[in-house]
Amino acid sequence: MTLPPKLNATVFVLSAFFAHSSVMAQSADDPFVLELETYGGRSVVPPDIVENDVDQERLEGVIGGALLGSYRIDDTRIFGSIGAEVFPTDSLFNRYSFTVGASQDIPLTDRGRVRLRLGGTADHVIGDEGRVFTRGRADSQLIYRHGDGHTSVGRFRYGYRDQSEERFTGFDQTELLGELRHTYRPQGSNTSLSIAAFVLDIDADDDRFSFRGLGVRVLAQTPLSDDFTGFARASYLNRDYEDDFSQAFPLARDDNVWRISSGLERRVSSSLIMFGELGYIDHSSNIPTRDFGGVIGRVGIRAKLD
Repeated sequence: MTLPPKLNATVFVLSAFFAHSSVMAQSADDPFVLELETYGGRSVVPPDIVENDVDQERLEGVIGGALLGSYRIDDTRIFGSIGAEVFPTDSLFNRYSFTVGASQDIPLTDRGRVRLRLGGTADHVIGDEGRVFTRGRADSQLIYRHGDGHTSVGRFRYGYRDQSEERFTGFDQTELLGELRHTYRPQGSNTSLSIAAFVLDIDADDDRFSFRGLGVRVLAQTPLSDDFTGFARASYLNRDYEDDFSQAFPLARDDNVWRISSGLERRVSSSLIMFGELGYIDHSSNIPTRDFGGVIGRVGIRAKLD
C-alpha cells in the first residue's frame, strides 16, 4: 500500500506563531524585529503513516520552536524564518522548515481605509530522512477598515506543493483558498474578536489526496490585567475527498474536524512572554485510521530579541 505524504507540521506551527505573535507587534520606529518561540506539549502527529491497526495513536508529545525575523519599510514587509518540531516518540515525524516571504500594502483610498495586500512565501521542509516538500504561495487580501473598530477582509491564495518523489508519488498538488474574515476591536482596547469562513480546494496528482474543504474559525483575546491576556479559539473543517482512500479502506474519505482551546499569556517583561494553552480535537472520519480525538495543548515562551 502506498503511504500518504509527510505533511507540514512545522509550517502549521510557524503559521500559528505568525498569527499569534501580535502581542509583540512591530512598531513604526523599529523596522527590524527578531522573535523566538519555544514550546512543549501534545499535538496531532503529521498524518504521514497509515497502519492497519485502527488503534494507532495520532496524538503525541512534541517539542518545537521557531525563529522569525522581519523588516518593514513603510507598507513593505520582508520576512524569513526557521522552525523545528520534534516528536520524541518517533523521529519519522520530525520536521525542519525554512521560509522566506514578502508582502506589500497598496492603499486604494486617501485615508487608507481600503487596502490591497499582495504577498508570497516559499517554504522548504525537510525531515530526518531528507526533503519532504517545497512549496510556493501567492496571496492577495482586500482589507476594508470600517468605523468603530471593524475590519473586513476578503482573501484569495494560490499555492503549489512539490512533494519528494522518494517518499511517495501522487501528492504534488495545487491549492486554492478563498476566505472572508471580519474582526472587531473596540477603539482604545486590546480586546478583539475575529470570525472567518473559508473554502479550500486541493487538486493532487492522485485523486485520493484531492479534496474540497469548508470551514470556519473564531479567535478571541482580551487583557485580564496589566500582565495577563486571555485567548480562546475554535474551528471546524469538513474535508470531502474525491477517490478511495486505499486498498485496505476502499471508500472516499470524509473528515469532520473540530478544535477548541483556550489559554493565557503572561508578560514577564517588555520582551518576554510566557504562555499556556489547553484544548481538545475531535477528528471524525469514515476511515478508521483517521478517526481520533483527545486533549491537546502546549506551554512555552515567546521572546523579542534586541
